[in-house]
Amino acid sequence: MKNKAVFLDRDGVVNREIGDYVRRLEDFRLNNGVLKSIKLLKSEGYKVIIVSNQGGISKGLYTKDQIDCMHDLLIEQVRRFGADIDEIYVCPHHSSIEKCLCRKPSGLMLEKAIARFDIDKSRAVFIGDAERDVEAANRAGVRGIKIDRNSNIFPVVKQIIHGRVN
Repeated sequence: MKNKAVFLDRDGVVNREIGDYVRRLEDFRLNNGVLKSIKLLKSEGYKVIIVSNQGGISKGLYTKDQIDCMHDLLIEQVRRFGADIDEIYVCPHHSSIEKCLCRKPSGLMLEKAIARFDIDKSRAVFIGDAERDVEAANRAGVRGIKIDRNSNIFPVVKQIIHGRVN
């Protein structure tokens, strides 16, 4: 049987979007409900995958190592809460600098995860805070849900689990 999954955008969904690239570890703060949401999803058998554009790498505003440190902190916090993240996909490119196939609104990062984790597209949802997230979901053949930036995702996650997402 194929897997069910919830894809999460990073900045604005998982962590606080501060308006100008989250560049420093001390600016990386989880949004309310994230740890509880991931733990609930994992307990219900969902794959949890983060999909994030990080064009600041291409722009030279921060390095991949700095992003990796933020992700290590995230993984550590999630593990301490009793859950885990299956994978984090990052596009380091920015359209003003270079062309790429992976940057959202492309669905390529989602498609890679769908293939790698044998995900049933009909049981997959992508929660994002921008139209490009919903567009990426549509391009990959999964349902996209747009939420308000920096909001608590737990109510949406509960709706997904109970099959009551609008």
